[in-house]
Amino acid sequence: MFKTYNNLKNLHNLYEQNFILLSKISGQLDREDFFSFNFEVGKQSSLVEIKKIKLSKFTDELDFFIEDPIHIKNISLKCRIYKEAKMIEVIEFQNFHKDLLLIFSKNKYGLQKDERIQWNLFMNQFLNYCIHHGLSVENYLSPRI
Repeated sequence: MFKTYNNLKNLHNLYEQNFILLSKISGQLDREDFFSFNFEVGKQSSLVEIKKIKLSKFTDELDFFIEDPIHIKNISLKCRIYKEAKMIEVIEFQNFHKDLLLIFSKNKYGLQKDERIQWNLFMNQFLNYCIHHGLSVENYLSPRI
C-alpha cells in the first residue's frame, strides 16, 4: 500500500510540475483560448498550437498539436487543467486513448498501468525543452528594448 501511495504522490508531483512549466511558457492562456509558438529541432523549427476549452469554473481542457519536424507523424495531446489544485494531467495521447479507466481495467492493446506516468513525463520533458528552445511565432520586441 505504501508503494501505491508513493506512486500517486510522485504522479501528483509531476502534474504540479507540468502546471508550473506551462505557466512559464504562456501566462496568456488565462486571457486567450489559443496560443502557438515554434521550437527548434536541429536546424528545423516545429509548430506547437495550444487550444483551451473551458469545461467549468475550475477545470479547462487543453488540446496540444505538435508538428513533427521530420513530418512522419504529428503529435496530439489532450490535457486537463485543475485550476484549484494547480495541476495538469495528460488524458489522451495521439487521439488513441479515449477513456483511461476503461483501457486500464481491461488492459487492452498491451498497455501498462504506468502509461499515465509515461505520458506526463513526456509532457514534462517536452515543456522543459520548449522553455529552453522555444521561439515566438510573431516578431515581438519586448517594451524594454
